[in-house]
Parts: sequence; structure tokens; C-alpha cells
Amino acid sequence: MVELTAAMEEREAALMARFAEAKRHDYRIRVLGRGFRIRSSQSAATEEIVSLANWDRVVAYQPADLVVTVEAGMTISALNDHLAACSQWIPLTMADGFDDTIGGVVAAGLDGIWRGGYGPFRDRVLGLRVLTPGFGAIEAGAHVVKNVAGYNLPRLFLGSRGVFGVITRVTLKVSPRPSVRRVWIWKGDWETLSRQADQLLNWASPWASILLLKEPEMDTWKLWAEWHGISKTVEFLQREVGPGAEDLPWWSSPGWLARDVTLKGAVPRRVIGDLMRVWEDGPLAVEWQSGAFWGGLPAKDCRRIMHWIRERFGGVEVVSGPDLDDASRSPIVTGPWQRLKQAYDPDAVLV
Repeated sequence: MVELTAAMEEREAALMARFAEAKRHDYRIRVLGRGFRIRSSQSAATEEIVSLANWDRVVAYQPADLVVTVEAGMTISALNDHLAACSQWIPLTMADGFDDTIGGVVAAGLDGIWRGGYGPFRDRVLGLRVLTPGFGAIEAGAHVVKNVAGYNLPRLFLGSRGVFGVITRVTLKVSPRPSVRRVWIWKGDWETLSRQADQLLNWASPWASILLLKEPEMDTWKLWAEWHGISKTVEFLQREVGPGAEDLPWWSSPGWLARDVTLKGAVPRRVIGDLMRVWEDGPLAVEWQSGAFWGGLPAKDCRRIMHWIRERFGGVEVVSGPDLDDASRSPIVTGPWQRLKQAYDPDAVLV
């Protein structure tokens, strides 16, 4: 367990006091990181916004153990700048280009475009410190990579969007930083590019990301194949895959993804082709290894795609843009989750 400093204790006490005040005066608290992903319609007059953007320090770092503990308001880029001194990093970049806070990524259950190569971000979360109105401060998980003691309590808070408690500290497993990043890009119809994507998986695995991209107002598709590794591996891929690799900045995102994402989700790989056919219009990116997708659609088309996916698989949500609160409201506080909400936040202070 990482010891709290006097400053940390003071800030946590102030936040707990705000919980008590919200209960007395009958208003709700919405906790944000940098506030990128909240739509104006989600904030009501009876809510108070609390930002953790200044909770942004590295609490503990053990490079030899590949473990780092940070406050929830630290951004992805700031953390990776800190880890770079030891040639380590957190392999995470958002499809929409936002530099999210670590606490926000955990609370929203986000994954970046490198999930296919590095696995889901949730597997990197080793431990959390959470402030709850019902139980006070909770330490969930551990500060070691190998931990098999008890329930995996951090998973309860992953993707919960802060309705059970406020994540104030996160312990993560880090990775050695690769020396080379290369990207190959091809254009064509999606049938041809999907076959080529399968061939890429046969040549080498895992790729950091294999994306099929449909750009706005274009009939052609683009195949984005990204490899992280060492120079010798890239030389082999140059011979097998062909020339045309590009060097990219570590935080660049492919094309339109930095602008227009409104919908994200995941489907089984076997139905990626069906998703592409029913999408019809608007930009779309599908991660070929994991089935994760990101897209930009107007409200009526968002509803159509969400209905199509939920009928078959579930796993879709509105990220930003169209106001689809009725269609996208999370079921986290209904059914069996309601008992957990009543235990961790009995007065429904948090929204």
C-alpha cells in the first residue's frame, strides 16, 4: 500500500466533506477529469461539477517492477513523458485524439486504437483508491503485477462512470517502450483490404493496430497497419509487406479519428463485414484484431446502428456529439447494480 501524504489526506477529506454537504443540501456531484466527454445535456442545474484535473502527480514508480501509481487527474501524455526517462510507457492513445486523464479512462472503461496489439487497458489496472460516500476510502487491488488474493475488486469500478465512487489513484502495469513505430497504408475496396488484413496477421503478430478506415465522403477504404518493435523486425516486414512504411509521431491518430468520433463499441470479428455494410454513410474505423470500432454519424443513424448492434451483441455507446441520452443511458444503476449503488452511495450523491 502506498502511504498518503498530508496533502493527499487533506484533499480527500475535502472531497468527503463535499459528499456530506451534497447530502444535506440535496444536490448531486458529477466528478470530471478534463471534461472532454461530457455533453452539455448531461449536466443538470441540481449538479455540482467537481474536477480532479489538478490531482495529477506520480505517487510511486518502480521501473524494475513495471509498476506506477498516479493520481487520477494525470493525463496519458504527462504519464508517458514521466515514464520515458526509463524507456517505459503506457501503450494507450485515444481514437478521437483526446489526451484523457488516467482516472477518466478507468471510469469510462475506454480503450485506444492499440487494443489489438497490447490487449484491453483494464488488464493494466492493478489497483485503485476510491472515495465512496457509503464506505469512505477503499483500496482495491494491489501494487504488484502478480496478485491472486481475493476478488478482482478494481473491475467493479472500471467503466462505472463514477456512480459508485470517485477514483483518486490508479496503479498500472507499464511496458518497455518500443524503439520503432512504423505504419503501412493502403487504399481500395473493403473486401480486398480485409483479405490483406488477414494476410498481415499471418506474417507477424501482434500488430499494434490494424485498422480499416472509411473516411468522410469517400467511397474507398484505407488499411492502416501499425507495428511497434525493433528495427530488425521492421526490416523483415519491409521485405514481406512491401515498401511504403511511414514514421509517425507517437501520439498521432489516423486521419479523421481525431475529429469526428461519436459512437464506439465492439463486435465479433466474423460480423465486421456486416457492420461495414449496414453503416452506409459516415466515417468508420474498425480494429481488425479485436473488433473494436469508432465512427461518426448523425443522431438518426447513431440510433439505427445502436439498435442493430444491441439486437445482436450489445457493447455500443455514444461517445460525444448527438444527444442520445434516452438511447444510450447506462444500465449500471438498474437491476442487480442497484444494490451495489445503494451500498457504495446510499444517498445517490454521485451521478
